[in-house]
Amino acid sequence: MKQNRVLGGVLAIIGGLMGIIGHSVIFLKWYVTGMNAESAEPGCEILLKFIHPAMSDFGMIAGVIFLISAYGFFTKKKWAFLLSMIAIVLALQGAWFINVPFMAANLPPVYFILFWPYLVLYFLLVLLVGKRTWGRALLGLLLGMAWVFCLMNGIASLSRIITIGMPFFVFVQRLHWAAMLGWGIVTVGVIMQPKEWMRVLGLTAGVLEIVVGYPLAVITAQQLGRFSLFSLAPISSTILVVLFVIPKLWQKIEGKSE
Repeated sequence: MKQNRVLGGVLAIIGGLMGIIGHSVIFLKWYVTGMNAESAEPGCEILLKFIHPAMSDFGMIAGVIFLISAYGFFTKKKWAFLLSMIAIVLALQGAWFINVPFMAANLPPVYFILFWPYLVLYFLLVLLVGKRTWGRALLGLLLGMAWVFCLMNGIASLSRIITIGMPFFVFVQRLHWAAMLGWGIVTVGVIMQPKEWMRVLGLTAGVLEIVVGYPLAVITAQQLGRFSLFSLAPISSTILVVLFVIPKLWQKIEGKSE
């Protein structure tokens, strides 16, 4: 399928500048403020001190990969679109989660300044550059949500381990990140070209998150007395498992979606 390489190169440059300049400016302006903010949520100060730099790393790495993909687009390399998809998946991750502890600390969710333009960039790359269908683009978005939510569960579990040390958080923490890794690979893979091994990997990641995510969501909801954000990862994983487990739906994703 012929790609719009000029548009791809321009969008990749925009994504690269957003990642490098945007994360540099926001991090340097808000890091000290964030790590010293008082929060009603236990563990948020840990997230704003240690996880904030990690999310910034995601954004910076995404920016560099975007610039390499721009070079690939302008020189008509086959790997350019793949790199742009890896970059946008990393970029969306880096610009999403850290907004949660910022809001919990009564600070503005400053990284949404990058997240929403990144989301627009995602659709432009998938639809206009890669020339995928809306169905493929929306499926990729749902997969990306599962990738983001599983990372959130792993990070939030880690903060609970440090603050309250509940054994169940210790038990499931790493498994959320294992599911996250699976969903991240499948997100990029399905946008590029769905394969049967991606279906198997997605089912594995989804069932793993379902097994560890729902009990964690129930426990934390009881502790908080309200809906728990730990629920988002198993819910999104359940939807994807249903999509992947039905043969006719997967056949449409795999071979009939273009």
